Amino acid sequence: MQTSDQIQQRLLGAINKIPAIDIHTNISWQAPHSENLWDILGYHYLTEQAFSSGMNREIVAKGRSDEEMIAGVLSFMEAFDNTVQYQWMIDIARDLFDFPHDKLTETNWEELAQLVLTKRKEPGRDNAILEKAAIEKVFVKTSFWESIPEKDSKVFIPVINANDLIFGLDNPKVRKKLKKKAKIALSDSTSVRDAFDEILKYFMQNDCVGACIELPHDFQVFPIVERDFDTAIEKSGGNKPLSAQENVHLQCGALFALAELCNVYGLPVMLKSGAVPDAYRHGMQYGKDLPGADATLRSLLPLFNSFPHLNWCVSVLSESQAQELISYGWLIQNVVVCGHWRYHSIPEYIERNLAARLQSVPKNKLIGYYSDMNKLEFGYAKYKMYRRLLAKVLAEDLVMSGRGNEDDAVNIAGHLLRDNAYSIFDL
Repeated sequence: MQTSDQIQQRLLGAINKIPAIDIHTNISWQAPHSENLWDILGYHYLTEQAFSSGMNREIVAKGRSDEEMIAGVLSFMEAFDNTVQYQWMIDIARDLFDFPHDKLTETNWEELAQLVLTKRKEPGRDNAILEKAAIEKVFVKTSFWESIPEKDSKVFIPVINANDLIFGLDNPKVRKKLKKKAKIALSDSTSVRDAFDEILKYFMQNDCVGACIELPHDFQVFPIVERDFDTAIEKSGGNKPLSAQENVHLQCGALFALAELCNVYGLPVMLKSGAVPDAYRHGMQYGKDLPGADATLRSLLPLFNSFPHLNWCVSVLSESQAQELISYGWLIQNVVVCGHWRYHSIPEYIERNLAARLQSVPKNKLIGYYSDMNKLEFGYAKYKMYRRLLAKVLAEDLVMSGRGNEDDAVNIAGHLLRDNAYSIFDL
């Protein structure tokens, strides 16, 4: 009788050949891959671990040299070499830069630094990393005011970061950028829709395939009466402070205005829910948000009900929401269960949630993973981790249980890594 390990290894071989679509990244259009060692060690997942281990955050403050910051992180690296984030870094060093050592230390880091400087100059470096990672397409989260540069649109695909459109309309700087980009000054709800329409048209002309919104854990979605939205827009434009209720009118009005247009143009919305912004004010730059245990997806039902034909690709942050999301994916036709975001992107949580999703949600409604990377190298390491876990779960929970065979398992993996993204985002 075959063992689970034998089945897992065969599945992993097949899964490693499936090209993935990475639907959520934070890479820079101008510099997708690492230019130096600090581009790797400065990834917030690593600096957060160093800080948590005892590092003074001023060591990596603006104005410090790369050498100082590298030394600061390295001095605490032994304390967190048990973590998956450390393993990502080692996989990158060994597999992408031919680093010969098992650990990165204060005595050998300069060797890796030189390897990074050498590799960065190689022609086609971006494509070489993506080929090694078996990543076919990379979605690039792009702010509405950014100009999208000429890039291989078959590989790098823009997605509009809509957070400032939803939560920034009371900010004079955001309104100024919106006026400059859309050529429309905000005065009422009609002008907001017109401005949003201009933004979406520009992005779609540049091959945009969706919008991305991150909602705070306590955000409540309410359909807004038009006159209340008009009042909030007018008042915010006069730099007058809004009441709590007026702020709700402004944000929910903007959210519904954007959703209406995404619905018209068939642009899926990636919705991330559950973070408590700036909960830990002493943390690193991107290490201040924490999961809200009291967060619930229930408040998003007005969106799902109002736009039943618009795909909502939902990610969550808290463990309680993870179970809730599975139920929403099970019951609500236009909710797509999406990835393993932030604090859930560790093997134990991925394995458990992946098994539950595969047992309860139709396979054509699951987007298995996205990297959330800031450099292409981390896409390699994170997908290496995910593919291994996907093979393990499929071997144990599908094949060994008798619910399917190995061909079924590979078919499911294809849906999670590639096919569903193609279908949902009309690639």
